[in-house]
Amino acid sequence: VFMSDDSKRVLDKSLAYLIGPIDEAEDQGIGWRRELIRLSEEYELKIKFLDPTNKLKGLQQEVGTEQDKIARYRARGRWKDLSDFMKVIVRVDLRQVDFSDFVIAKVDKNIHMCGSYHEIFVADIEKKPILAIIKGGKKNAPAWLFGILDHNLMFDDEEECVKYLVKINNGDVELDDRWVLLRKQLDEI
Repeated sequence: VFMSDDSKRVLDKSLAYLIGPIDEAEDQGIGWRRELIRLSEEYELKIKFLDPTNKLKGLQQEVGTEQDKIARYRARGRWKDLSDFMKVIVRVDLRQVDFSDFVIAKVDKNIHMCGSYHEIFVADIEKKPILAIIKGGKKNAPAWLFGILDHNLMFDDEEECVKYLVKINNGDVELDDRWVLLRKQLDEI
């Protein structure tokens, strides 16, 4: 319905990592990620998402009971246990940034986002495309991000971001050299 030319489908088999606050977010960052994935499916995008609130089987989780464990470590002053636990989460999440073709970040200046900024900066160092959904629009983006991100890739909400992905997928948006999409080529090896 939404795809105008099935021969394009630039983003088929691509992999996107979803960056955004978890610790301080009311819903542990689950809602916006589920909405973005739902919209992507509705718009018939065949993108796979790496979602830190719904990690692949076998990877250490960081939502739900894991947040309770983190709170217990803090409350009891079990700093080594907290450090050991979080080092695994940081390593896994940054590895997902490494593995992704591009990232989508949700930025809310009213929520402390230590890990999210770290992931954004790693994606920037790796020269990956970074799309950002800014709560309240780009006028609410931290000024520092304008030095890191392309302001044309800042969106007001999940739907605006997904509609941009549709334009990429259809070939209506020319991709720059940050877009290295290997998964289709890997099928030919």
